[in-house]
Amino acid sequence: MIFAAEPVAGQSLPEALQHAYDRSEEIASARAQNDADRAGITISKAGGLPTVGTTVGLSETLSGSTTNKGRVDVSGEVSMPLFQGGAVRNGVRAARSRSDASSFGIAAAEMGVFGAVVTAYADVIRDQHIVDLTRNNLRSLTTTLNATRARFRARDLTRTDVAQAESRAAIARGELETAEAQLKGSIEEFRRLTGLEVVRLAPLPPLQDLPANAETAAATALEENPQLISARSRLESQRYEVKAARAEALPKVSAVLNGRYSDRQLQPTIPDDSRFGATVGVTMNMSLFRGGQVPARVSQATAREMQALQEAQGIERVLVARARSDFANWRAAKEVVVASGQAVTATQQALSGVRSESDVGSRTILDILNAEQELRNAQVQLANAERDSYLAAFSLLMTMGRAQARNFGIGGSEAAELPTIREFSSPNGSAAAMGPDAPSQNLVPDADLAPVQLRPPMMAMPSSSASSAVSEPPLPASPAATAALRPAEVRVAKSAEEKWSPFPSTHWVVQLAAHESAAAARAHWDQLQAVIGGIIPDGAPMVALAPDAPKTVYRLAIGAFADFSEAETACSDLRVQGQSCIVRRVATLGAVQWIEQKSRKAGK
Repeated sequence: MIFAAEPVAGQSLPEALQHAYDRSEEIASARAQNDADRAGITISKAGGLPTVGTTVGLSETLSGSTTNKGRVDVSGEVSMPLFQGGAVRNGVRAARSRSDASSFGIAAAEMGVFGAVVTAYADVIRDQHIVDLTRNNLRSLTTTLNATRARFRARDLTRTDVAQAESRAAIARGELETAEAQLKGSIEEFRRLTGLEVVRLAPLPPLQDLPANAETAAATALEENPQLISARSRLESQRYEVKAARAEALPKVSAVLNGRYSDRQLQPTIPDDSRFGATVGVTMNMSLFRGGQVPARVSQATAREMQALQEAQGIERVLVARARSDFANWRAAKEVVVASGQAVTATQQALSGVRSESDVGSRTILDILNAEQELRNAQVQLANAERDSYLAAFSLLMTMGRAQARNFGIGGSEAAELPTIREFSSPNGSAAAMGPDAPSQNLVPDADLAPVQLRPPMMAMPSSSASSAVSEPPLPASPAATAALRPAEVRVAKSAEEKWSPFPSTHWVVQLAAHESAAAARAHWDQLQAVIGGIIPDGAPMVALAPDAPKTVYRLAIGAFADFSEAETACSDLRVQGQSCIVRRVATLGAVQWIEQKSRKAGK
């Protein structure tokens, strides 16, 4: 099988290909053409086989006198061709070549249908993801709008800031409508091709056995592409047609056996055995003048041979150029995926920085809105790049002739190992589901500050370039660090008996300070907890090792808040008490360690 034998959830691409194969009009039409061409072989062979014919006549005298009142006359003939000038032999060969051409035409039709299905499948996955991104972007802009309105009511921002936030939220609503409409169009195209209702599409399976260079791809296409093989078979058929047309000018020799019987009344002088008769002989038929028909047929067949030759040569040139172009597009698409992933990482970090700088007054709401829009654009570009990369790889396989039903184990043919793009294999060997019911951890939550690898791409990037947006260096040993750090999550306990539970990475925390050591951060918390506990009584203090700082930095923070406006309100209350603070995502903190419960009780 070409597809990896791994469990999938929801509708899979092999299932979609099988349904499209079973209901495709193009494939059914190609099969009908092949059936007609195979029947042509039998028709051509019949010209060299014996023919048997009979004639039966019934007559009765209506007037006049006759001694022979006829009743029945029966005659028969058996003719065996002895020499046809090569017309039959070349006609059979031409018919077989036409049958071969239409057989490869079925494979070409299969590749065309499969290419359309893969495109529709990838479009649905991409459009579902873009709808999710756009919906999350709208949710994030709505949160920003609410926070902006709250700060406007507190006279911390102007009406202009509110208007800018309202404008971006309105644009995001329009973008969501457009994305949903595009998704519906992709779903309808998928339904047209496969007859399936889109419930939940499994990830696109990886591809393998792609060429190492463009010349290998071109050479494989010249050997395995069914469209070219079909054209070569048609050329061979036309060459035999020329020979068969020339044979029409040659004499034709046949052996003939005739027999007759009549039951008419004979005269007494005629013996009874004359009722029966039989003859055997050889006949030769040679056309002397047919009005120029034979030379015209030879010229016609020759012209069609030249046409088939030019068509085959044209297909060869097209395939060579397409193989090299598809290879270049595939390699470029892989680089675009890597670059788009890096762009998402950079825009996430930029948005995090803009939000932090906005909290201290060095950035405006417009800067935050612009950063959010840049992140959303980068995420959409990544989704498009992943889709284009997969389709470029599949297009290369189609050009090479390796996307037929037999390559997918479809249609009763022997299953073959599906080509997989090894360069795009994900570290865990699977891709993330991107359907509407996919788990939330596989999708980028809000359009700001989310780690880039929360949703593994459709085709995972190479491990050398697919690093996470938040690196996690080990925390240096410290006398105060009694508990192991748990990267990528924050663990909080309300009581000593309660079990640990993770904060979602999409929640917000209030950062209170930054120190050069974890011990200094803990000591600072011992001084602040009396004041902080009165403002955020249910908050959970934590120390986090910053992953993106130029030097070792330990962040002291408290949280977590599900809503940005709640975290911003708490931070504003702390500022009133003279405590500086900023609001940031849990996902941007880095490796986090919870400050023990006993420290919190000491401050109460």
